[in-house]
Order: sequence, then structure tokens, then C-alpha cells
Amino acid sequence: MEERTENPGGVLSSGEDVHGVPAVNEAPPEPPMGFLDIIYGVFFDPRATFRRLAARPPLGLAVLIFTLVNLAGALMGGLVGYRLTLPPGHPYMGMHWLAPAAPLVAVAGLVFQYVKWVVVSALLHLTAGLLDGRGRASGILTITALAALPALLMIPVDLLLFLLDTRGMTLTVVTAILGLAVFIWGVVLVVLGLMEVYQFSASRALLTVLLPPAVIILSGIILLVLFAAGISSLFPLNS
Repeated sequence: MEERTENPGGVLSSGEDVHGVPAVNEAPPEPPMGFLDIIYGVFFDPRATFRRLAARPPLGLAVLIFTLVNLAGALMGGLVGYRLTLPPGHPYMGMHWLAPAAPLVAVAGLVFQYVKWVVVSALLHLTAGLLDGRGRASGILTITALAALPALLMIPVDLLLFLLDTRGMTLTVVTAILGLAVFIWGVVLVVLGLMEVYQFSASRALLTVLLPPAVIILSGIILLVLFAAGISSLFPLNS
């Protein structure tokens, strides 16, 4: 049996704890991610980024990023909306009377984004809890806020369409396709974030995302059927 030696003065040799058991060298904790680190990680390595953020969700930074993204989108949307109210070559004809409403529409859209963020996060947190998920509300709030980052890709596209004065079907098709791509990208980011925040499998995280809209749609259909049945009972059709 080996004897444990002590340094002069009763100090244990390096690598041993107070009981003489070799100490385990633990890796130092990773430093918190900064503003640019989070943005880069969400775009290029979202799974690893969300894994690092799940332990200590930086909700303040996430809110700041969410605000900047939506503020940029609101400003660009206001410019595009203002341009659409002015027909080309005839700045004083057509729908120019709607131009003063463009800033109000942009502000309303920005407020709506905050409301949607909180409501969607609450629904996801509730659904994850029903599926035996163990995570903090600050975690899902951080994930859903950072999932708005792909919307930044719409800014240069909207700016280009604004400068080219693109209108009509071309504007509708381009914005619809890119908007759908950004939406799908955001959903994928939320699924990856749920896997890390609640320690879910991919299927359970996807179910967490799809269950709330499925319940809402099903409830709407049921209410519509009940409403139609009530109307038909009040006004029966003549045979």
C-alpha cells in the first residue's frame, strides 16, 4: 500500500485532495458569449451556440438583438410602404394621401413583434412543460428572440427593391419566397433551441413547436362548425 506523503508543514502534495484522493482536473467554465459571438453563432453554429446559452440565458442581450433586428425591419418596411403610396412619375397622384400613415404602420408592426414574441414564448414554454420539459422561461425567451436574426437577410433585399422601385407581382413574389424561407429558418432555430433548453429530442422539440398552432387551428374549425350549426338551427332551410 502506498503511503501518502505530505510536504513540509503538513501540506498535501499537488494533485490530492484533503483525503488523499487524486483531484479531478475540471475544465474552467466557458466565458459568456458576447454580442457578436451570439450573432455569429446563431447564423453558423446554432446548436452549439444554444447549448452554451442554455445554462445562463443572456436575456438582456437577446432582447437587444431582437429590438435592433425588428427596428431595422420596421424602418425598411416604412420606406417601402412609403414608396408604394407614390406611383412612379406621378408623386402627387394616386395613394399619396396614405404616405403619412407609413410611420404609424411601422411602429404598430414593431409593437406587434414584441407581443408575438411574448405570446409565442409563453405557448412554447407551456407546451414544453406538458411534455415533461424542464427549462426556464428566460431560456425560451432568449431562443425565440434570437430566432428573429434571419430576418436581417430581408433588409438588403428590401433596400434593393426600394432602390429599383420594384412593384407589382415581382415585389410580391420575391418578398413572399424570401419571407417563407426566413420563417422556416426561424422555426428550425427554435427547434434547435428547444432541444438544448429543455433537453428534448428533435421529435419532441418539433412537436412542441407544432402542437400550439395545431390546437388553435382545430379549435377554430370546431368553433366554425358550431357557429354554422347554430345559424342553421335558427334559420332552417325549407324542404
